[in-house]
Amino acid sequence: MDTRLKAVELSEETSKILLRMGTEIDEIYRKFRELRLLEDDLAFQSALLKVEHAFFMVVQSLNILREHLHLIGVSAKKGEAY
Repeated sequence: MDTRLKAVELSEETSKILLRMGTEIDEIYRKFRELRLLEDDLAFQSALLKVEHAFFMVVQSLNILREHLHLIGVSAKKGEAY
């Protein structure tokens, strides 16, 4: 069964969702960053910084996922698998 067309459609749909998610995550990240910059307690600043780092890691993972989704389209056009 050739699933290339469905995989490409699903990857395109997923890419759009990831873009929206990335925008929302970026907004939340900025709010946490602002809170950290306003915070006086160094220990709590550290906790907020760890949350910022976790958001950064999530965004990096989303970027990797978007790249692999893009490769599905490339692979389907070439008829190759990566």
